[in-house]
Amino acid sequence: MELVVITLNSYRIGRVLFQRYMADQLGEEWKNFREQHLSVLDNVDFYKLISIATEETYEEGDVVMIQGTANPKVRIVIEGELEVLRDGTLTYVLEKGNFVSESGLHAGLLLSGSMEACGSIVVGPPFDYPSGEKKQQQNNHHDNNVQKKSSRRNKVRVLTWDRTELVQLLEADKGLRNSLKAALSWDIVRKLKTQRHMLVEGRVKDPTSWTKKREDQGISRYAAILQNMLRLPPEEVQAMSQELNKYRLIHHIDDADHERALAKCGWTKEEFRLGRQEKQDEFEEDDDMDEFESVRWRKVRRFSSKW
Repeated sequence: MELVVITLNSYRIGRVLFQRYMADQLGEEWKNFREQHLSVLDNVDFYKLISIATEETYEEGDVVMIQGTANPKVRIVIEGELEVLRDGTLTYVLEKGNFVSESGLHAGLLLSGSMEACGSIVVGPPFDYPSGEKKQQQNNHHDNNVQKKSSRRNKVRVLTWDRTELVQLLEADKGLRNSLKAALSWDIVRKLKTQRHMLVEGRVKDPTSWTKKREDQGISRYAAILQNMLRLPPEEVQAMSQELNKYRLIHHIDDADHERALAKCGWTKEEFRLGRQEKQDEFEEDDDMDEFESVRWRKVRRFSSKW
């Protein structure tokens, strides 16, 4: 018995020392990235994350994700900029250090598997309005919505995790889980600031429509979280109730929004409360799910702000 304990402790110590060594071997790019965007994670936790990630590269015109499709990935931008579109309308942009499709992880909702994409993500040309340039263009009577042409290309690099593998890592490592939740919370604040900058920079052509699309996107994202949860046994859903309420508080999901999201999933509020769904005619079609249908790339390309 003592030999088993000694062996286990030796393994754990060896693993910790190995992780520290590997964290110290990270290149300057990764060290700078952590310091600038994920400083709440220490070197070892950062190494744990990137050790199970893969790198993806995209060029202008590429589609990263299509609205309405199943997405089993979580990403973070390490270079370039991504556009997020809801029904073809630009709703926000993702810059270096922004997470993509975290879907409730910041609130502690450790949901594995796929999430239905609440928007399409594409790579458009760079948006160049250096400080003061837009104002000068307006003074010269140029069109407020004209974007400066750039000779550079928008190359995008992202780190990508399989959601299930990432969740398993977070479930096994409480320290890493808490650090990543803090990083994700800061990331939400950054994204809100970026949305305000979009208004100032003139990237939003119709503020009323833009606001409506953002609200629809928020409900769709919440519905995707619910849809994922509803695959679980009722007791597991109940165990996540506190985290779900936290998510609703952060994102201002009121009871009416909650019912709308449930309806998109084909559930009623009472069924959700009971943890089970009433049997329905197997031939019955659910019209409420129309909003989850895929948006084809030709539609995305047609209505993107960049083409």
